[in-house]
Parts: sequence; C-alpha cells; structure tokens
Amino acid sequence: MVMLKYTSLKEKDLEYLSFILRNGMVTAKQIMLKFREPNIHRVYRRLRKLEGQKFVKHERIAHKVGVYLGTIEARKLTNVNVTVPNKATIYTMQHDLLITDLILFYELQSEKQVVDFKYRTEREIRFSMIGEGDNRSKLKAYNDNRDRIPDAVFFFKGTDGNVTTTWVELELNKKDRKRYDYKFKMFDDMLSGGRQDHQLYSYDQVIYFANDVKIHNVINQAKQRLINASKITVRNVPSIILEERWEEVLPVGTDGKPGRAEAD
Repeated sequence: MVMLKYTSLKEKDLEYLSFILRNGMVTAKQIMLKFREPNIHRVYRRLRKLEGQKFVKHERIAHKVGVYLGTIEARKLTNVNVTVPNKATIYTMQHDLLITDLILFYELQSEKQVVDFKYRTEREIRFSMIGEGDNRSKLKAYNDNRDRIPDAVFFFKGTDGNVTTTWVELELNKKDRKRYDYKFKMFDDMLSGGRQDHQLYSYDQVIYFANDVKIHNVINQAKQRLINASKITVRNVPSIILEERWEEVLPVGTDGKPGRAEAD
C-alpha cells in the first residue's frame, strides 16, 4: 500500500496506474469499463492529471487510436512488477488492446455469473521469468523463454473450489507450421501434469483466440497427434468485444442499470 498522505494522488489514481501497467497499454474506454466510471470525461480528467505528473504517457497510433502507457516512475510508485513498454506500434497496440478486451470480457462475465476469475498478464509473467538486469541480458533471457510466456493466464475457480489454470494465446497472424509443431510439443508436455521447468504455473488447458479460419485449421491440425489434444481449443474472439456490445456483460446494479463506480 502506498502512503498517500503527502501527495495529490488518490487511491483511484493508483488503481488506474496498476491497471495500465499490468496491461501495457490501454484505451480510455477500457479504463471506463474496468472501473465502471459514469462517463469518459471523468477518465480523461484523471488521465490528464497522471500524464501531467509523468506517470502516464499518451500515444496516438495511426492517427486514430489513442492509448495510455505507464512509465518507469509509475512502476516505482506502485511497486507493480511488470515490464514497461517504451512505445506502441500498430501490431503491439492491436494485440495488447484485444488481450485487455478479453480480460475485461471474462472479468465482467464472471462477475455477472458469480464465478471467481483472476488473471496474470504477459508483462507480469515476463517480469517474473526474466527479472532485473541490463537490457542486453534481459533481451537474451526473453528470446530464450519467449515461447514459454503466454499472452495471459486466466484462473477460473469452480463452485467445487478447484481452479482451472488456462494458458491464453491471441493469434492475429498465421505462423509457419513448424512453429506450431514446436510450440504444441511444448504444450503436450506441459499439459501432462505438474509444473514444468521455466514455467510459473501448472496449466490445465490452452485456449487460442483467433478469427481467421486458416488459423483455426492450422491449430486444429497441429494438435491432432497430441496426447492432450482435447485440452487445446481455438475460439473466435467474442463478438461482444468486436462489436462493442459491452452492456451485455456489464453486471446490473440494484437500479436496473449497469453497475457504476462510486464517486470519489
């Protein structure tokens, strides 16, 4: 817990920073959904304050999408153990924002269905596996371990108390078949039980999200010969995300409207 007595920051500021840092880069709309803010203007107002204090950077990608990134100063303030991106590219922006959409979708849906859901992001996992050091050593460690780092990990706790640990991949482009064969051999070993070397968790299943039928086909073909083929699935990105129909998963408050954050 950060002491706030002698700063102009509020608890909600730290919650914003933690969310941005964990996810790498986010949009104002995603922040509004995460914290059930009553309007986007409240989000922008808080982000402008954090930007002015050098805890947040704002970048506009392809003259269209505005994203917010946390800074090293924000990480020092919050003690959130993550890697911090230097800049956003069109590909990383598209990939990271869709992963955050998936996290929000399952978080909101689980809350609505009263299911316990937690997650770790790729940036948290990368930091845990690679740690500190100079840029050269961190880059080597990342390249040595990149196939062992999921895009996210989802933890679903059932009514029986058991937790299903899910390796999540978002596939925007089809990769070479040899790459899938190599990675799926790793998945087969990993899903056979127990925590493997270089892995933070023991995984129960792997879910790929992709909206290209060619990617669906190559994944389904690649897993066919595996012992644990049934534990690897490929799904479309939910249409609620792609069509911005968030009201369908927002939990409903006692007034019959989507639940909102309390005023601060």
